[in-house]
Amino acid sequence: MNTMTEGQMGPRPGWWSRNWKWVLPSGCLGLLLSCGCLGALFFGFITQTLRGSGVFVEAVAQARQSPEVRQALGEPVEAGMMIQGSIHSSNERGTANFSVPLKGPKADGTLYVEAYKNGDQWTFTTLTVEVPGHPDIHLRSGSPAPPGNTVPLPDSLPEVEPLPDDEAPGETGEPAEPERQEPEQKKNDIQL
Repeated sequence: MNTMTEGQMGPRPGWWSRNWKWVLPSGCLGLLLSCGCLGALFFGFITQTLRGSGVFVEAVAQARQSPEVRQALGEPVEAGMMIQGSIHSSNERGTANFSVPLKGPKADGTLYVEAYKNGDQWTFTTLTVEVPGHPDIHLRSGSPAPPGNTVPLPDSLPEVEPLPDDEAPGETGEPAEPERQEPEQKKNDIQL
């Protein structure tokens, strides 16, 4: 004989209908936390890769060794976490254009770097520390070196007499020189 009353004999609700109120928010929160953790790992990996590059290490070392930077920021001078910019390097060539915050006990500043790589050596075209309330501190002596794939112009160009306004080439009876056309050169540039 069955001792249960008639109201207790109905079908028991399934697991989902009993637990959805806590499973759904927990699942969404878990998904968001997973995405956040993956993003943080990716950001940390990229930051550590940039911080380990030769041009970054060399630029920060030059800033730390500068007496002007140490006087403006205090000692020790530490590089901040938020690196902005890019570093491209492949084989024997590369370019870098980035800024990194510098922190010291007296003040904070920003190190601006532009450099190119030819062979194993990085050459800095810009290496400047900006500290609010202080003049810019240029860590490079002399004028910036041109990038390796450019031809520097001389400091002064020879003076040339302008043509008279009423005469243009070919109007004085002398034949105009034909334009030279350079043969096309093949380039072996590979974009990655």
